[in-house]
Amino acid sequence: MTYKVVVGVDGSENGDASLRWALAEAEAHDGEVIAVFAWQMPFISNPAAFRQDEIEQDGKDFLVDRLSSIAPSPPVPLTPLVAEGDPAEALVLASLDADMLVVGTRGRSPFMGAVLGSVSVRCAAAARCPVTLIKVPGENTRTLDG
Repeated sequence: MTYKVVVGVDGSENGDASLRWALAEAEAHDGEVIAVFAWQMPFISNPAAFRQDEIEQDGKDFLVDRLSSIAPSPPVPLTPLVAEGDPAEALVLASLDADMLVVGTRGRSPFMGAVLGSVSVRCAAAARCPVTLIKVPGENTRTLDG
């Protein structure tokens, strides 16, 4: 059985660091990495204003470009996975048969005042496998006591 690491990729600095860490972890265990990018339809009153197939293709293009820029020659098999839906739910679902789930503590959300990002907290609480949270050096996060 191959050691499988699932990682969330969202274009943030933490997401990039998570991908690098996941690749190194998979390499240490002669494993593979599944890189997940989740997308959602925009919330507007006219659903016909957006084409689902175009948004999904944009997500696929984004993920392939991001993986190619971070790991042009990955040391282990690296599979892109684009999922429609809530990011935390998509990551937990993708990691059901994984040995590890890796996510950054901060994503692209504008809400930087939280202790940890909501996706990372939800993944840590719901995943069936071990979860590694990646924090970039020098990241300024608040502590639980203020």
